[in-house]
Amino acid sequence: MFDSFKRNEDLKGRKKLQCNSCKRQTIHMLEAQCVGRWQDDFGRGHSADGGTEFSLYRCGACDEVCFETSSWCSEEYDHDEDGNMYLPRTEAQYPPPSSADFAFDTDFTPHDLNELIDEMLYALAGSKLRLATVALRMVVEFIVTDTKCSGRTLKKKIDDLYAKGHVDETQLALLHKIREKGNAGAHERIAMSRNEMVAGIGIINLLLEKLYNSPKRQEEVIRKANQAFQKDSEDKAAVD
Repeated sequence: MFDSFKRNEDLKGRKKLQCNSCKRQTIHMLEAQCVGRWQDDFGRGHSADGGTEFSLYRCGACDEVCFETSSWCSEEYDHDEDGNMYLPRTEAQYPPPSSADFAFDTDFTPHDLNELIDEMLYALAGSKLRLATVALRMVVEFIVTDTKCSGRTLKKKIDDLYAKGHVDETQLALLHKIREKGNAGAHERIAMSRNEMVAGIGIINLLLEKLYNSPKRQEEVIRKANQAFQKDSEDKAAVD
């Protein structure tokens, strides 16, 4: 529960956000904002405080409106590259950002993989590139594990994916780049660029098509064809 809640009157904010109408990042104008703050006293001189900003933004290109929350807590501090302490913020946009630049065909992919992909795309669309980088690596790891590739490490499992003939040498090298950059994102907080992420998504799309979607579509086509020919034969037999 907030100890205080007030509306900001001095609105001069501009922010680059993903617009669901334009399907791209555009400059949004801050149209309205309220701030809620809280503080807890735990005794013995220890206390914590935090808050949430509730902001209404309007796209400067098409006037589409979105809502964003930005929360912080004094207990969840971090340090920048110079060692200075700061309070990172957790941001969420509503409706969730989407883009025409990156999409997956998940018609026949596992549910757990779809959820992981959705989280990665949400992070990417919201410009959370470090989170998206790590999530892309997790998508690769899910795929090689789900397809029973052998090996104790992700590197060996990716190599086995190549040994099974699912990827060529060029794709193998790119998957290892995703693995390496995902490791750097997790351990060194180094994010892929947006272009690298979109390129990586293209490689994953090829895997989804070859390992999941294409085989299942082939099964569906064959099943429907067998049913059609069977029905035709039964109809002819009934007439005769």
